[in-house]
Amino acid sequence: MKKVEIIWRVIYSVAIVVFTSFLSLLCLNGVVVFLFASPKPFVGCLSCLVSAVAMLLAGGGIVSRKMRLCKGAGWMILGAVAVSGCFYGWQWWTHDRYPVVEQEVKWWDYNPKNAENLLVEATIPEELRLSGAPYPKIDGALALYPVYAAMVAEMYPFYAQGRDYCSLDGSDVIYERLLDEKVDMIFALAPSKKQQEDAEARGLTYELTPFCQEAFVFYVNAKNPVETLTTEQIRGIYSGAITNWREIDERNHEKIIPFQRNEGSGSQTTLLKLMGDTPVMPPLKEDRVGGMGGIIHDTANYRNFKAALGFSFRFFVTELLHNNQIKLLSIDGVAPTVENIVNGSYPLIATAYIVTVKPRTENVRKIVDFMVSPEGQTLVQKAGYVPVGPTAE
Repeated sequence: MKKVEIIWRVIYSVAIVVFTSFLSLLCLNGVVVFLFASPKPFVGCLSCLVSAVAMLLAGGGIVSRKMRLCKGAGWMILGAVAVSGCFYGWQWWTHDRYPVVEQEVKWWDYNPKNAENLLVEATIPEELRLSGAPYPKIDGALALYPVYAAMVAEMYPFYAQGRDYCSLDGSDVIYERLLDEKVDMIFALAPSKKQQEDAEARGLTYELTPFCQEAFVFYVNAKNPVETLTTEQIRGIYSGAITNWREIDERNHEKIIPFQRNEGSGSQTTLLKLMGDTPVMPPLKEDRVGGMGGIIHDTANYRNFKAALGFSFRFFVTELLHNNQIKLLSIDGVAPTVENIVNGSYPLIATAYIVTVKPRTENVRKIVDFMVSPEGQTLVQKAGYVPVGPTAE
C-alpha cells in the first residue's frame, strides 16, 4: 500500500471518528436518559469508544483489503449510530431544547429553614402567638408557598419550620392529604368538583377562609405577536374550536399548542370554571420518568414553544419564574396587574383560602385569625399578593 494512500485513509478515519462521535453522543445520551432517568458522565467516553470501534471496522482496509466482513459491520454500526443520532437530535431540536418552565423556580429561596431566604417579615399580635406544641401541619399550592412559608417563619419555632410542618406538594394532591389527616390545614384555591365529592364521600365539609386574591393569567412565548385574548377566544382554544393563532392575529400563522395542568390543580380547576358548560379538549400528554424510574404518560408541562399557550397565576409567573422569554396576555383588553385586581377590572380574579375539614384547634384558629388580621393582610401585601381585607399600613 502506498504511503500517500495510507495517509488519506488515516485522515478519512479521523474525520469519521469526529463526525460519528457527535452522532453517537446524541444516540447514547438518549438511551441513558431513557434507562436511568438522567445523563451519566461516562456517556461522552462511551460514545467515543463506540465511534472508534466502528471506525476501525469500517476502515479495516487500512490493515488489510480482505477484511470486507469487518468493514461491512463497521459501516452498519456507523449507519445505526447516525440514524439514531439524527432521530434523537430531531427530538431535541423540536422538543427537548424547550425547557419545562416550572423547573426554573428556586423553591429553596422561600424555605423557612434557609437562613438566606427571601421571605418577608411580619408583626404578630401577642394574643395570636401560638401557644406551643402541637403545631399545625401545613401544605399548600405552589403559587402560594411564599406567603404561607413567611407565616410559618414568623409564628413557628425554628425546629418546627421543616418539611414535617410546612410542606410544598401542590394543589393536585393537598386536598387528598387534608382528607387523609396528613396535614391540618392547606393554603389553596377553592376545591374542584371532584375534591368536593371526595370530602362528601367521607362525610366531611371544607371550611374555607379567604385571605388573598390573585389574577388567573395566560402567557405565551415572548416572540408571539399576540398581546391579548378575549374570554371567548380562550374558550374556543381550549375546546378545540380555535386551532391556529392566525384566527386571533394575522401576524402569527402557527398552530396553537395549548397546555393544560393536572386534574385537581388550582389553575386547572380555575380553567374549568372559566370554560363553564363548554367541553375542554383532552390535555397534551408526554412521557416522563416517575419516582421509581418508570415511564409515566402524564399531562404535559408547559414548554415555551413559539406557538405555546399556558396558564397559571400572576405571582407565580412574575415573581417566581423570572423568565423573560414568556409574556403575560391581557384578557378582554385588561392587563393582569395588581392595580386591576384591586379595582376589579381584570376579568379573571381568583380567591385563595385557608382550608380545614376538622374542628379548628386553638393554634389553627390563631393562624387563621392572624392571616385575616391587618397584620396578616400586610404580610400578604408585602409578599406580593393582593389582600382581601384592610392592612396595618
